[in-house]
Amino acid sequence: MTVHALSTPSRRLLAALCLSSAFGAAWADCCTTSDAGRMTGGGSIICPGAAYRYTFGYELHCQQNGSISGPNNLEVNLSSGEHFHLTNLTRGLCTGPDTTTPNAPFNTYYGTGTGRLNDEPASIWFNFVDRAEPGAGVDIAAFTIQTAAGNLLQCGNTLEGGNNQAHQATGKKP
Repeated sequence: MTVHALSTPSRRLLAALCLSSAFGAAWADCCTTSDAGRMTGGGSIICPGAAYRYTFGYELHCQQNGSISGPNNLEVNLSSGEHFHLTNLTRGLCTGPDTTTPNAPFNTYYGTGTGRLNDEPASIWFNFVDRAEPGAGVDIAAFTIQTAAGNLLQCGNTLEGGNNQAHQATGKKP
């Protein structure tokens, strides 16, 4: 797969576009509070380009009072052979309307973190939406992965297969 590095002005323009988009607006609205719980799931989404299929699996906890309990895992594999492994979840916010299957106080997970893309340092911004059952065809996943060199991989769509599942907090973990 060919990934093009963006110049600094292009990266700034992309950031401005993201912040002005629905995704950016959702980040701005969600980022002051977070519901307790976690989200689990996996599946695949289809996007145009050489890396047309993003396959992923995760268990991610919601941020509460500035801290995120663990474990927090996210793996993203691209059809073009690239693979991302999350090593540090820096933000994990749970928001949105309640889900009913199962009962959870949120339906959307917004996350940021750092990790490795093909063993090179990278940053990731992502969100998952649980729109109830079945997950395939209705739940949403979106990823932006940026390497230290400025290369971007982006994909967001409804799930081709799989499921995102919001969970309420249980036991001693938020």
